[in-house]
Amino acid sequence: MESKDLLSKLEKTERTINIYDCKTEDLVREIDIDISLERLKSVVIPKEGDPQLYRGYVLDAKQLDVLNGELGGVIKPNFNLYYYVLECHGIYNW
Repeated sequence: MESKDLLSKLEKTERTINIYDCKTEDLVREIDIDISLERLKSVVIPKEGDPQLYRGYVLDAKQLDVLNGELGGVIKPNFNLYYYVLECHGIYNW
């Protein structure tokens, strides 16, 4: 399936901050976020060719602090044990 066909089936995107264990790389927790794309792009600089932030973005402490503030402080950061990734998932109409 061509990517343009895939995009035509996209109904919406959902974004999460996923927390992974540094040693095992296992997913520890997935936090749904409802932060506008414009706000996310003010915190996370899009990679070339990814203006919609569809790719995964490993968050640094400053980025996580800003986004966590938007979420009411639900994340208790510990960069010695975990790393944090902004991820995007598509909901498609097949």
